Amino acid sequence: MARKASEERRATIIEAAAQALARDGITETTTRKIAAAAHVNQAMIGYYFGSKDELLYAVLQEMMRRTAEIASEALPSGVGFDAGLAQAVEAFWRHVEESPELQIMQYELTLYALRRPESAWLARSQYEGYCAIVARLIAEVSAALDERLAEPPEALARFLVGGLDGMILQFVSVQDAQRARDDLRRLIAATLALARGASVPSGAQ
Repeated sequence: MARKASEERRATIIEAAAQALARDGITETTTRKIAAAAHVNQAMIGYYFGSKDELLYAVLQEMMRRTAEIASEALPSGVGFDAGLAQAVEAFWRHVEESPELQIMQYELTLYALRRPESAWLARSQYEGYCAIVARLIAEVSAALDERLAEPPEALARFLVGGLDGMILQFVSVQDAQRARDDLRRLIAATLALARGASVPSGAQ
């Protein structure tokens, strides 16, 4: 019971930190605010997370866990590789549209880490983590359907994550949902073409 309570308290702190970061930005988010939102004292944050970077890493891990969960739950049964990948990516994009503040928060964390040499591992972990999630998804779906890919899942994942990254930045800046969905369709088509070793189809140009 004590261990379960400890895990729940840790999860509550992570959720409070994510909400504070998304609402106020990294420069305005303090451990005092996080502690107040989580209904714990500040010393408790230090107990569960030895440093600010460790807490930020925990937040990123939670964001990655949610991404993996969203994509996995969207995978339908009885469809081919193309439809399965498309539906997983589209499910993730719906999450982007619903919570753009979470995407902005993650970019802020990336820039924060890159500005501080001692925190650069956070940015590296973030992108390696997201690419690993997508690569694992592609590998599992292709293996289940006995689909032969022209490119390694890791290469396809980096291509797709890179494309999504640019799309998210444009979406949160321009806020044109229809244009973003059209571009998403093109990105999916380009990724599938790469997976099959084909040229990008005309409909994706």
